[in-house]
Amino acid sequence: MKNRIVLFLIVPLLLGGCSSNEEGGNTSSTGGSGLTSSTSVEPPINPTGYIEEISSIQDTTILHAWNWKLNDIKSRLQQIKDAGYNSIQISPMQPKVDKTNYATQSTKSQWWKYYQPLEFKVAGENETILGTKAQLTSLCSEAKELGISIVVDIVANHLSGSNGVYNGQVYTQYPLHSYNGNTDDSSCQATVQGRVGGLPDVDTSNSTVQNKIADMLCEYLECGIKGFRFDTAKHIETPDDGDYSSNFWPFVLGKADSYAESHNLDKPYYYGEILNTCGTGRSYNSYNKYMSFTDNKSGQNVLNAVKSSSINTSTLSYPTEQDASHLVLWAESHDTYANDDKETTEVSQEKINKAFVIQASRKDAASLYFARPQSWNSQLGSIYEDGWIDNEIKAINYFHSIYNKKSEKISANDGVFVNVRGEDKYAGAAIVSMQNVTKKTMNISSLKDGEYINLVNNEKLNVRNGQFTVNFVNDSAVSQQY
Repeated sequence: MKNRIVLFLIVPLLLGGCSSNEEGGNTSSTGGSGLTSSTSVEPPINPTGYIEEISSIQDTTILHAWNWKLNDIKSRLQQIKDAGYNSIQISPMQPKVDKTNYATQSTKSQWWKYYQPLEFKVAGENETILGTKAQLTSLCSEAKELGISIVVDIVANHLSGSNGVYNGQVYTQYPLHSYNGNTDDSSCQATVQGRVGGLPDVDTSNSTVQNKIADMLCEYLECGIKGFRFDTAKHIETPDDGDYSSNFWPFVLGKADSYAESHNLDKPYYYGEILNTCGTGRSYNSYNKYMSFTDNKSGQNVLNAVKSSSINTSTLSYPTEQDASHLVLWAESHDTYANDDKETTEVSQEKINKAFVIQASRKDAASLYFARPQSWNSQLGSIYEDGWIDNEIKAINYFHSIYNKKSEKISANDGVFVNVRGEDKYAGAAIVSMQNVTKKTMNISSLKDGEYINLVNNEKLNVRNGQFTVNFVNDSAVSQQY
């Protein structure tokens, strides 16, 4: 068993309101996730006795099962549900350029091939090593029984190739944009017609392309997919892009919506990858009428605060300046972990978890948890039973569900982040210390006096006159009189 001593000294504390106790009393509390093995799947106690209605994937925390095989995900569905996730994001299921065996591949050198597909369709037999269409349908069916939604990654901006030329297997199938440069944010044309990594940029204004991609979404819906993440969504034009505009988004998503409605399916959930900015002269408002989207700078700012052991409320603003109901947050992504810059590769899992607790405590935003492999060079598709199932992650997943519609009150003082969700006897708080402290007295006036439960370890805690002491200890509980 891994003893998370470092994490234990700096763990978040997650409190859930329980019955009112005006007399106060003794409390026994520990700091948490280091107390038991991270492979434990016992869910935290739900102290309020209710969970707000989960009406959309936007209301959930999403497990990014990065490059996991479909049958491996299916075999872990109950474990994933017990860990508090209500959605799972899977890797692109389009035909892949290289289908060699996992044993010869590593995350470092091969993961990107899933983002260079050969076609706009769900992969058929022997077209991807993630699984078959029948396995995808089976996964979605079993996930639905557990109340879990499956989100699939979509590559619609480009296909496989290099230097603006398609891979031979797909050459001449679809028209390309004539712009010769690579993508950058300097102009609208460079943003929406440039080549991502030198890959040939598909002309997404073309009706043949649009219908093919829309048909792929409908094929996924037939399999039971509930949501779609659009890779490089920023590089596909909107109707607001002037000379470079098209009706790609309203047409493609509209066709998927119509399919879902005609087949008595839930309206699909959509979110797009928009990194750093929308590009010169472009606006997030051009996307939020169609989908949610990533706010990667938020994750970067919060993780930097954790790494520097200092946080303030300005760190917690959303750089996109968009309403949280349109945002997907994270502490890290597959890009920050596995790209050439290695932005988060060497950041400890403990720090990633702390940043995720902060992000997932927020109101209205969806939060994506990237399931790391054991190491940078682990075999592609290997599953590490750590991080994504750690106690504080299970706790914040439940906290997110319990309070997903409730108000939030953020503070960041003296190296401690606090987010109080809800009011009166239904209030709870996510508390994260940025520093290595063993004990800290908190004053949170918005918490009603009474008995609470630390969702990280199911220990009881009493709050009296808004005051209580947080005990960050290793393997024993410490009682305090209030």
